[in-house]
Amino acid sequence: MIDRVEDALGTPVQTAVKRADEQAFARLNGQNLMYVEDAARKIQQSLGNAFPQSSVSVRHVESLHPHDAVASSSGFPKAGDPIGR
Repeated sequence: MIDRVEDALGTPVQTAVKRADEQAFARLNGQNLMYVEDAARKIQQSLGNAFPQSSVSVRHVESLHPHDAVASSSGFPKAGDPIGR
């Protein structure tokens, strides 16, 4: 699952970055800018075949602003959708 997410986003998953690695990590992310909504959609699409009824939540933890950016996406069928689609 981690491989699918990393492939979809184009960067490795990082839970914490050491200060020595921060600049290289920021440079890599800067080459593949996207909004959290785009990240949630890309992750959901990458998981779609293996996990068709899944939900994804993405949070960009802000260090400069008093709020975080949050988005979610779901593969669950909507009311009225045929089952198995």
